[in-house]
Amino acid sequence: MILVTGANGELGSQTINYLLEKDPDANIAGLVRSEQKGTELKAKGIELRIGDYTDYASIENAMQGVDTLLLISSSTLDGRVKQHENVVEAAKDANVNHIFYTSIIKADKKLSPLSPDHASTEKLIKQSGIPYTIYRNTFYMEFLPLFLGDALKTGQWVFPSSGKPINLALRSEMAEALANGLQDKDQHKNKTYEITSGKSYTLAEIADMLSKAAGKKVSYSDISVPYFAEALQGLKITEEQAAMSLMTAETFSDGALDFSFDHLEKLLGRTPTDMQSFIDKMTTR
Repeated sequence: MILVTGANGELGSQTINYLLEKDPDANIAGLVRSEQKGTELKAKGIELRIGDYTDYASIENAMQGVDTLLLISSSTLDGRVKQHENVVEAAKDANVNHIFYTSIIKADKKLSPLSPDHASTEKLIKQSGIPYTIYRNTFYMEFLPLFLGDALKTGQWVFPSSGKPINLALRSEMAEALANGLQDKDQHKNKTYEITSGKSYTLAEIADMLSKAAGKKVSYSDISVPYFAEALQGLKITEEQAAMSLMTAETFSDGALDFSFDHLEKLLGRTPTDMQSFIDKMTTR
């Protein structure tokens, strides 16, 4: 049995869809926090396991009979390592045979404020003695509209980057790559993959792509991270949303996403979607 955590989230649910597409009879369970959150999964024939990363007993119970675990990293920043530790320990106690984990690009280099939690989790998994496969994912291309704000309307895009290029990849293609790995786990035993698209671009270059696709000029302006942090205080967003926005700005500005690898291409068996193609599709919706 494959247990997918965060099964009602975008990455988890898309991975399950690809698994079912490849094998309609695949033995899959999805970890969700409540029965209500698993309605769509249940309709697809997915067995629901109820559990919360913060509740060890629930996670331990959810692990029963699981052969392969896909641990999708927690979206909660506070206490994330402890949550992951609960899952890894429960997997060990339940004799899980393989753990797949979604990390961040170059986690071991700790280039992003988000990296330390992932680096610590990778260490926990390796120390558990359970065979593993780590997918170090770059940021999702699908998040580009969030980074843009209303730039397509105003023609002005303001965001910190210090002129550093970023590499984004499609979440849907990451999900497909995960499904491919889960179906052939022995070929990926104790391997770490850096999951990116084929090329990095500066935000100014992305603005030029937007201009071309939208048929109107979109100008990019770089600002400092401290100035951005001050501007965030005036927005009506939650504290966690502000923290994530600031970490994104720091990640861009530190050059933490300026990496390009062919691992995603090899896992997919084809060239990943490029930035211009994504932008062309995004602007025609």
